[in-house]
Amino acid sequence: MKKSTLISKGLLGATCVASMLGYGLTANAAELSPVSLELLLLIDASESISRKHFNNQIYALNNIFNDPNFYNDFVSPLKDNPNLSIDDPSLALSIFQFGAETTGDRAGDVILEPILDWTVFNEQRQSGIGQINPNNIKKISGFTPLGDVLPLIIDELLNNDYDGHRVVNLSSDGFETFSSVQLPIATRNAFVTGVTFNTLVIPAISGSLDIFNGSEELAFNLSTLQSIVDRYPQLDPQLKNNNLAGNPAFIMLDYFTGEKTIEDAFRLKLGLETIGYAPPSRDPDPGLDPGPGLDPGPGLDPGPGLDPGPGLDPGDPGLDPDSVSPTAQNIPEPSSLLALLTISLLGLLRHNKKA
Repeated sequence: MKKSTLISKGLLGATCVASMLGYGLTANAAELSPVSLELLLLIDASESISRKHFNNQIYALNNIFNDPNFYNDFVSPLKDNPNLSIDDPSLALSIFQFGAETTGDRAGDVILEPILDWTVFNEQRQSGIGQINPNNIKKISGFTPLGDVLPLIIDELLNNDYDGHRVVNLSSDGFETFSSVQLPIATRNAFVTGVTFNTLVIPAISGSLDIFNGSEELAFNLSTLQSIVDRYPQLDPQLKNNNLAGNPAFIMLDYFTGEKTIEDAFRLKLGLETIGYAPPSRDPDPGLDPGPGLDPGPGLDPGPGLDPGPGLDPGDPGLDPDSVSPTAQNIPEPSSLLALLTISLLGLLRHNKKA
């Protein structure tokens, strides 16, 4: 298991620039293993996410990836997609949590910590990640430095041992706080590198079905999540970063609204990120919490590091929350010739694969 990454805010800007300059030269010194998809699961472990919601995600992912049907549900069907021409489908997967340091001189510095190192699923290895148990994982807590963590995630994808389509599976409440890298800059760089971001909404500690029916902005920050998933909403869809099967990036609310258990929500999200549609239904683990509508319980320790709310969001203007239904949502894509001309130079910099 890799050690956690803690980078001071003074170095983050240089790290981001170095990653961008190094793009196109990555991993020239070593041969990369080709895979159909590089999928990085990024779990918000900041203080505004309750331990209950964090644990539910770990249990759900443990069940999904250890299911003997995993390869047949999420990877093997890629052979049947005539638009992909994949004869031997494979998936390289990793799971990370992120938060921030809360004490000492480095308080506020971003922490990125692996929960699962890169693991390849293919015809030979169809399931199995061992047992990941939330009781054995220390939740990072602290602030939610989304602007700071995005460059680290891009760097992880550009400098691993694999070569494939790149997707980040983010689960977060979207309350971006105390980043030294401005979120619009981080999302622009993510767009240029060709990485697709999808988001599963996890409510903040105060989030519940009651809040959703009243003031949903208190439970998650849609505008921030939108700016990550769709950096340029007016850009021609053909120039955007899509999922492997060609379907557009999306924001999913199914767990937040209680429509799906966290395991069912993750299964749908993973299906859209891999094969492009919902996988077959499987019996859920009876021990899993059915959703976030219940009281998250004691022991949350909100403390002084609790995210203060949506007022600090530096992202682009978002969707009206009332217009979002509780299913996987594709971001609207209004046509705009001006936006297309403005962003076309960025599109020229994109690459489908690592050099």
